[in-house]
Amino acid sequence: MSKQEEERQAILARLQQLDRHGVWTDEKSRMEGYPPLTLHEARAKWAAMSDPKNQ
Repeated sequence: MSKQEEERQAILARLQQLDRHGVWTDEKSRMEGYPPLTLHEARAKWAAMSDPKNQ
């Protein structure tokens, strides 16, 4: 697994912990008919969810 894929998986795991009802993992995305998040998309979602202004 590449370092970028490891980072993507780690971010997806954090997103899933923060939002248990969200569709973050590749498996859940496939089950819901969505494409998996890219590393860029995962980083953007993580930044948005980590921003205190959005909480």
